[in-house]
Amino acid sequence: MAPKLKELQKQCKDTGLDHMGKVSELVQRQKDHQNRTKSSAEDQEDPTCNAILITQSMIGSVDAMKTNTNDGFKQTLEVEGLEVCLVMGNLYVGSTLGLSLTCVRERICILKKKICLLAKENVGNKITISGHKDKIGQLNDYVSMLRPAGPDYNSIRNRFLTVFKWDKLKKTLKQSDRNISEEGNVTAHSGDGAIDALPYGGTEGRQDSYVFEALYGLHPSGVKIIILRLTSLAHKETIEVLNCHASIKAHQDKTRADEFYKRFAVFIQAFKRSDTGVNYLNGGFTNPTYAGYWSLLKCQQYEDRK
Repeated sequence: MAPKLKELQKQCKDTGLDHMGKVSELVQRQKDHQNRTKSSAEDQEDPTCNAILITQSMIGSVDAMKTNTNDGFKQTLEVEGLEVCLVMGNLYVGSTLGLSLTCVRERICILKKKICLLAKENVGNKITISGHKDKIGQLNDYVSMLRPAGPDYNSIRNRFLTVFKWDKLKKTLKQSDRNISEEGNVTAHSGDGAIDALPYGGTEGRQDSYVFEALYGLHPSGVKIIILRLTSLAHKETIEVLNCHASIKAHQDKTRADEFYKRFAVFIQAFKRSDTGVNYLNGGFTNPTYAGYWSLLKCQQYEDRK
């Protein structure tokens, strides 16, 4: 029995179709809808379909809408690199570039984000490498500072052998032996903050840091920090000043000048308050450390013998 008009109208309403028209029109409208639904399901199952085309057209006459739709369709195919092909008896829109390039824009965005992250990591690595290079430079300066201690230590050991030769073996000393002994005495009684700071530190090291401070005016750890920053000329000059003070204070034969010790104390106080990462020699006389340094250099170290 042929469906009635009211039944067809209800079916059209339920499926979201226009329910106005004759029975034949409503029947055809239902068939078209069923065909479209079936075709859509097949599209989803077909792995060769990798694009969905959406076009817009202004509302107008049928011919104008067809023309606009056709032009928009062609333009979209050209821009997106798509083509219309027949697959299993049906027309499909596919990519001429292949399935592997679908969502290529999204992939490019993801790759750009990864590149940005790698660039940030690379900057971090460069900073780390730069820090290592600075550390290596500081250690090289440290080695260059300690290298002169080799000959000095050799001089002291030579003196040890000569003393043993005289005291224990009762051998007559030659002039060369006396020269070795005198050279060793000078080295043994001269200040060397870089070397003398090394025995301090750790549970096995010397604990009498007050001895070191009495000679050099600074704690051993402070001198070690200076040594690690010897890339600055000021710190090399500072070590020389500390060594000079220690040599004068440990000297047994000469009378020390009290003014020298007063100026040294002023310099040390200013140096302790200063930033060890800054070259104070570039500060001028308004810089207390700079002023104390030059005042100390101009001061007489020993009192004149009367």
